[in-house]
Amino acid sequence: MTGDKFRLTKEAAIKYDTYSVPAMFGPLARATMDKVELLKDAHVIDIACGTGALTREIARKLTGRGRIVGVDLNDTMIDLARENQPSSAHDVEWFAADVCDLPCDENAFDYAFIQQGLQFFPDKPAALREIRRVLRPKGQLILTCWRAISPFNGALAEALARHVNEAAARKARAPFSFRDGVAIATLLNEGGFDVLKLAGVVLERRLDDLRAQIMALPIEADLRAAGDAVTDVMINDVAAALAPYKTAGLLSVPQEAHLFYARPKAMVR
Repeated sequence: MTGDKFRLTKEAAIKYDTYSVPAMFGPLARATMDKVELLKDAHVIDIACGTGALTREIARKLTGRGRIVGVDLNDTMIDLARENQPSSAHDVEWFAADVCDLPCDENAFDYAFIQQGLQFFPDKPAALREIRRVLRPKGQLILTCWRAISPFNGALAEALARHVNEAAARKARAPFSFRDGVAIATLLNEGGFDVLKLAGVVLERRLDDLRAQIMALPIEADLRAAGDAVTDVMINDVAAALAPYKTAGLLSVPQEAHLFYARPKAMVR
């Protein structure tokens, strides 16, 4: 099970959608779909879909009349995804559900996407077994996981360790905890998938309001507890560390991701 620690309040979901999606997850979704070709009329599931950044890009890229399902543990995320859903020729459905218990039939999908979700699944083998269950035998799993700690999160973690505590620094590094490409490929293989291709995606994370971006992260409670003075010093340290990425008054920081294409292994009878 994914666990209660990943359940978000409505306020947290709104912050995620307001700051993290435009700055990072939207650009990553577009960069990913620029590299992916989809069969016409395909059936697609987007797992750990958040507020639907990748789901919307899938709907734009998919031709014909397909089926698209967005699934996230958080009903607060799903509510926002429904509100943001554009008109489409496709049948689009949204479900709040655990990745280990998807509300879908066997062999239902041609593609399963996971954008920056696998690293947060506590039981990764169980999640992969469930994804394999809902994929068709010749379907594909298309997966992104961060490839390196981004300069932004690296600078943030260092500042948190100096001014707040190491526990807060670990939160800043947490999204990048599962970045070893060999380890990810091994997990996929042991979970019943053959890796067809491993590529890379690089996005530019725009930080037009550094304070707002930082305060929208899970470390907000740590910074509130530390107080405004400590928070100001920490944000100034992050800004100084990221100064080389500033152009025309805007911070644009590169962030690298793995892009895996995998297929369910043939069943041995």
